[in-house]
Amino acid sequence: MIDRTIETDVLIIGGGGGGLRAAVEAHEAGARVLVLSKGIVGKSGLTQTAVTGFQVAFGYADPRDNADVHYADTIRGGYGLADPELARIFTAGAVEAVEDIESFGARFDREPDGKLVQRKLDSSQTYPRSIKKGDSLGTPIMQALRRQINKRKIPRMHEILVTSLLKDGDRVCGAIAVDFQTGELLEIRAGAIVMAAGGAGEMFPVHSNTPDSTGDGYVLALEAGADLVDIEFLLMLGHAVLHPATVRGVLFTFQYLLTKGARPLFNSEGEPFLARYDPEGGDNPARHIYARAIYGEVRAGRGSPHGGAFFDPGSVSMETLMESLPSQTKYLLSFGVDMTKPIEVGSAAHYVCGGIKIDTNSQSTVPGLFAVGECSGGPHGAGRIGGNSLTEILVFGKRAGRAAAEAASTAGQANVDRDFIEAECRRVLDFLSDRRSGPRPHEVKAQLQKIMNDHVGVVRNDEGLGSAVARFEDMQEADIGAMALANHDRVGNYDWIEALEVAAMVRFGQAMAGAARLRTESRGAHYREDYPDLDDEHWLKNILIRRDGDGFAFEARPCPTGPVLEPAE
Repeated sequence: MIDRTIETDVLIIGGGGGGLRAAVEAHEAGARVLVLSKGIVGKSGLTQTAVTGFQVAFGYADPRDNADVHYADTIRGGYGLADPELARIFTAGAVEAVEDIESFGARFDREPDGKLVQRKLDSSQTYPRSIKKGDSLGTPIMQALRRQINKRKIPRMHEILVTSLLKDGDRVCGAIAVDFQTGELLEIRAGAIVMAAGGAGEMFPVHSNTPDSTGDGYVLALEAGADLVDIEFLLMLGHAVLHPATVRGVLFTFQYLLTKGARPLFNSEGEPFLARYDPEGGDNPARHIYARAIYGEVRAGRGSPHGGAFFDPGSVSMETLMESLPSQTKYLLSFGVDMTKPIEVGSAAHYVCGGIKIDTNSQSTVPGLFAVGECSGGPHGAGRIGGNSLTEILVFGKRAGRAAAEAASTAGQANVDRDFIEAECRRVLDFLSDRRSGPRPHEVKAQLQKIMNDHVGVVRNDEGLGSAVARFEDMQEADIGAMALANHDRVGNYDWIEALEVAAMVRFGQAMAGAARLRTESRGAHYREDYPDLDDEHWLKNILIRRDGDGFAFEARPCPTGPVLEPAE
């Protein structure tokens, strides 16, 4: 049933910043590299959407800042659950990461004296350390990485969905994939794999991600035997535009305007309210507090008409808006948003703080399988402070690429399980069967998004999480096997691709809800209204998830970090 077989040394799954940084490094180490992406390699993925900043402790804005303070902020921002070795690696490696990406051609904003501009996003940063390029930082990073991919003539394939990983014993040795454009089933043989498939924002009705962020990477790794960690921690942001519908989910980082005279968020009664939910953070708390505070106001009947709160851009001049947030302001204006009047903002799914558990070389618990970026887990713990994602993907992308090249060089000839390949091909092709008469893929996705939004979103409780787990189990048994497609052809059939994505989304939703139900406390980006307090005595632990037959096994493992660190002086 395989239509085409491709061989490479290092297979990169994902064409965003982490994947491309790994590809460049693996190529530099002498490996043959192939990059696959569900979108256009280098022009899709989540890195291109980054706006807030890139944390690196140069100490230009405040000489007291250094890598140790950045590390302490990261551990504190992860509420004690970040892996200390991983957090130390990327905070210590941030300066080198900037030097590398600038050597590739990226350019960032500088002060008149030539030093990089550094600013502070919110109270999670002790000192200003986020570097920037206007308000669209992901663009120069992706442009620089694309140039390096082109310069090295690294092969890449666009519009490819990986459906499963292949193994030889305990080790990964390749993947099965579908080519959207041709409908071909591909067998890709590889000595090592770097999973850089991004996050899972599409599991929610409002999110800041690209539409292809469907959680594939987590499920591919789980099914291959890898552990996931900390996936109950879902960062929900409170600065997504809610209205008009044409820009629903677009991020507007108004926090940067609060030091320029902007009015803090206010509710339908005209009251600032954030300090009510986080007295220490005041009018600009850590990012996950925004979403929880807005949720509280909406539930109390003080929300905006579309379920959020208000930010008034008219409290600052248009000149300041264009100077501080040029890309975002122009984008909103282009859709007819009146920037002189209050804008409704609210919650959007943004980032899964956990993912595939990795070691210091970005290798998972499965030999030969590496992970980088949002689909990896460990560096952030229970919360990710703003600007740390770009730091992490560049530092660990480099490490993953080099380690994957080394692993591939010693992999040897794999003994591929042909029976598994045939079974996987039958599973993938069965979605095209005209015997199916159930719901369409987009209908199942809408059900899943509602379950996630209602029960696994900003505020959680045991009843809702239990309901979500049960609903996902029912969907797995009833809906996935019955999903019917409008088109049964293989060529260019995006309905088919969506069906395969939705099947993985249901699996990941079940795992996330199960982990969230197990954690009977509130910590960082996980808030349980039935267990509203932080519980270090019982829950200074990471939850690991692994496949167990058709279900999952959960393990709560003590975290080596220790209690949450006090803010640096």
